[in-house]
Amino acid sequence: YFCSLAKELMKVEGGKRYAVLLATKDSDYAKKVYGGYFNVYLAAFGEEGESWDLFRVIDDEFPDVNELQNYDGFVVSGSPSDAYGNDFWILKLCLLLQTLDAMEKKILGICFGHQVIN
Repeated sequence: YFCSLAKELMKVEGGKRYAVLLATKDSDYAKKVYGGYFNVYLAAFGEEGESWDLFRVIDDEFPDVNELQNYDGFVVSGSPSDAYGNDFWILKLCLLLQTLDAMEKKILGICFGHQVIN
């Protein structure tokens, strides 16, 4: 039920649009039980009528800068990585977050995500 609910929410078009910036790899447990961390975030925060996208920032997958205006908000996930590290994807994420802040976009950071927002 958990995964099917999350997938139904993900497929809904129209309404508000959000993105998860996933800063960790899916564990085997998360894949087996939830179908991946994206579904956990979708089930926790998604509501009917919303559209959610996934960007695996840890794998250098970022939203197109020209599409940022189409999003109502972003969720930055937790990560085992150091929020103050110099990994390229972390620096790129920090630059993206500065851009989103300048655009006055809503951003929710969880653990690592909260640290990189500050």
